[in-house]
Amino acid sequence: MQNVNQTLQQAIALHQRGNFASAAQLYQKILAIDDKQSDAHNLLGAVYVATKKFKLAEKHLLKATKYANGYAPAHYNLGKAYLDQHKHYLALSSFSKAVKIDPNYAEALFLLANTRVSLGAVAQAKPLFQQVITLTPNNYEAHNNLGSALHELGDHQSAIPHFQNAIALKPDFELAYRNLGYALVKLERHEEALEVYQTCLKYFASARLYQFKGTTLQQLGRMDEAREAYLKSIELDPSLGACYRHLAEITKLDSSDGIDVQKIVQEGLEQPNLTEDFIKHVSFAWAKINDGQKNYTTAFKAYKRGNDIKSKENKYRKSGSHELFKLLTSSYNADFLSHAANSGLTEAKPIFILGMPRSGTTLVEQIISSHSDVTGAGELSYMADQAKQVKSGLLAFHKLFPKMNQSQWKDIGQAYLNGLNRYDEGRVHITDKMPHNFLNIGMISKLLPNARIIHCKRHPVANCLSIYKAYFGGKNSHPYAYNLKDLAHYHNLYEDLMAHWRQVLPGRFYEVSYEQLTSNQEPESRQLIEYCGLDWQDACLDFYKTKRKVKTASAFQVRQPMHNQSVDLWKRYGEALQPLLDDLYIPEEYRD
Repeated sequence: MQNVNQTLQQAIALHQRGNFASAAQLYQKILAIDDKQSDAHNLLGAVYVATKKFKLAEKHLLKATKYANGYAPAHYNLGKAYLDQHKHYLALSSFSKAVKIDPNYAEALFLLANTRVSLGAVAQAKPLFQQVITLTPNNYEAHNNLGSALHELGDHQSAIPHFQNAIALKPDFELAYRNLGYALVKLERHEEALEVYQTCLKYFASARLYQFKGTTLQQLGRMDEAREAYLKSIELDPSLGACYRHLAEITKLDSSDGIDVQKIVQEGLEQPNLTEDFIKHVSFAWAKINDGQKNYTTAFKAYKRGNDIKSKENKYRKSGSHELFKLLTSSYNADFLSHAANSGLTEAKPIFILGMPRSGTTLVEQIISSHSDVTGAGELSYMADQAKQVKSGLLAFHKLFPKMNQSQWKDIGQAYLNGLNRYDEGRVHITDKMPHNFLNIGMISKLLPNARIIHCKRHPVANCLSIYKAYFGGKNSHPYAYNLKDLAHYHNLYEDLMAHWRQVLPGRFYEVSYEQLTSNQEPESRQLIEYCGLDWQDACLDFYKTKRKVKTASAFQVRQPMHNQSVDLWKRYGEALQPLLDDLYIPEEYRD
């Protein structure tokens, strides 16, 4: 037995020095003598995890858990083997067992939290990260990951100190700088975010950081500096596809910006061993260039290539959308909405600007927020977040809403206002231009009966093509957007729902046509301002000069004077749009 223990200590020493092959030989020698030696099975399994021999790792780690009851390290290592193979539910089970055996096992708690995040259970991961930090206060990764969890849960303010702690513990921790900068941007603290990126860039030149810097500058309207940042990012890492896409979005094709964007994108496409993610981004860039050059056949092929990749990442469930829209029309019916009962809240500060994406919502917000009495807050998730509070999910919330009492409605409405008021700059109104709030018009009418609602509408084909041409970031963002048939299906549901709102809430919201607005700027803009209960200001005609931040895909367009060049652009795409035209409902007002 003494020889086994001595051999085990020798193997562990080799293992710790990274000499895995020699360590494995000694562990195997021990097991040849005693196959029930659980430490040897566990440590040999750990060697196989480190060398990515996962089947062998699983074999020995399962034996370690079998031969030694309550052996937390073996469950931990088995969890790592599963996690490295993306077997998240098996990893979750193993880490949970390790933590049950040893509640203060910080390493197991950390990977258990990470696994929960991977499975989408971010709220359940949060207390685990907090526990890890209590046990290991200097764990910079735990601080960063807790910050990321809080950020994903929408608590950007609380996330910031954890990112700062991670940086204090590891001053060259690039990911924490990026996360901190992104959280600051979400809180409209763009200048502070730029300072964060500049601080990190003192440690090392990072292509990702230059990309983040470029995006932040773009949102601020500082396009020359944004282009410089994207070019620097491409110089450092030519495989970073998003920067080609961003550059194409904000660079003029006539080289008046001093950049031959077509040449840069072509060179990007000529690189060897292109990843699918790179192809996705650069396809949108190439499409944008060819669209600008009126090469519509080439442009559409590039858009389709990029969208086909996006559609694999974001699966659209027609049945799920159909179920949601059907429930909204039944829950928010005429009987319910005609009843006088509401939350009792009299706040008239919010102006909701909604409609399909790419229907002119950003343009309308830019016009209205150019008024001195209006703060433009952009796309806010607070209204949709209220519906997520019900554990049973979105459908359960909308089934339950009509059965709630005034006190419950008031709490929901006030929770929305509390979020909105974070953007309060002492002005009379704040705009919330989350397009998909068109789903929530019935709910808004009960929660905030004095809030103004503006519905932006556009020719369905033009609207769908504009969505198809846009790049939407984020997880599961607009899953209907990447296939023409899916776009037609979703847009038809939207048209039906808007018809329902018009019927059950007559006169409750103002509708503005993108085509009318771009053709008759001043009279349409004046009517918008009048609907908002504001006196006219000429600044609303010079909306493109407004210095507010713009985060959406329209960030470049709304900084240009108004034009209607894209109104009939869809007609130039010809037969390529036939799959859309076959299924898309066209309201009478848009029929030739």
